[in-house]
Amino acid sequence: MNLEFLPDGSPDCPLIIFSWSVPEGAEQLRGALRGLASSSETAVEIHALPFISPVDGCQLSAHAAKEDVGARPLENAGNRFTWSLTRRSWQNALDLLGTMTRQDVRADANGCRFQWLDDAGGIDVLISTHRSW
Repeated sequence: MNLEFLPDGSPDCPLIIFSWSVPEGAEQLRGALRGLASSSETAVEIHALPFISPVDGCQLSAHAAKEDVGARPLENAGNRFTWSLTRRSWQNALDLLGTMTRQDVRADANGCRFQWLDDAGGIDVLISTHRSW
């Protein structure tokens, strides 16, 4: 699964996008983030997960927080970001990721399936079956 930051080029930018070419992608990410919702973990270094391929050195750290901050860049850190949500919002993101694993989810005209995961911060987070732009 690719992890990429898109600073511009679309009205939806800035954007962090997860895109994959294998059907297990959404379920793998869902499993890795599950501990943030269940209180068993406080942080996950998403870019370091074995199934993640960072594009242009993109790094994303996910955190369980007391309030929804969303995805934000680290100061003076280039292509590095934090994604901080409450445990309840992490559960919502897991539920949204779960929709990507269902076979009955409709694709767009290009055959792409996608789901917005978060828009709480200055950077939206999206998962897609492929990056078509």
